[in-house]
Amino acid sequence: MLYSATTEYAVRALAHMATLPTGDRILARDLAAATGVPRQFLGKILHRLARLGLLDSAKGRGGGFRFLRPPEQISLAEVVQSVEGKDIMRLCVLGLDTCDSQQPCPMHDQWTLFRDRLKDRIHSSTMADLGRNLKAKRSSAIPVGAVDGG
Repeated sequence: MLYSATTEYAVRALAHMATLPTGDRILARDLAAATGVPRQFLGKILHRLARLGLLDSAKGRGGGFRFLRPPEQISLAEVVQSVEGKDIMRLCVLGLDTCDSQQPCPMHDQWTLFRDRLKDRIHSSTMADLGRNLKAKRSSAIPVGAVDGG
């Protein structure tokens, strides 16, 4: 896994939210059930994302979470950096404190190439893109029991 479980869960939840009609709210418990993310952990992640300005949170009847901005305006990079921190793409892949072109780790050159491609990809991908991809995968999935074994 390249990112933490927290980032994975945040991306999974937001991708699911991007499949919902614009402006619809979803309860943390329903989002947890839909994504397989532990409910308590997801609640903390969602509240953090709301504090950081990615989500809107409302309590009571008709409450839940929704995007504060359209999912087309929220990049995957913004989500990753909200959870992991802004320095995530500058860290050494081996976890060394000092790793740069003057003092490279054994993976520095390969990681730099990969990191640059990854950075381009997550900056160009939006939550709306992930939502569309998720919808497409769900619609093309083969239902359990649909494959004839004989």
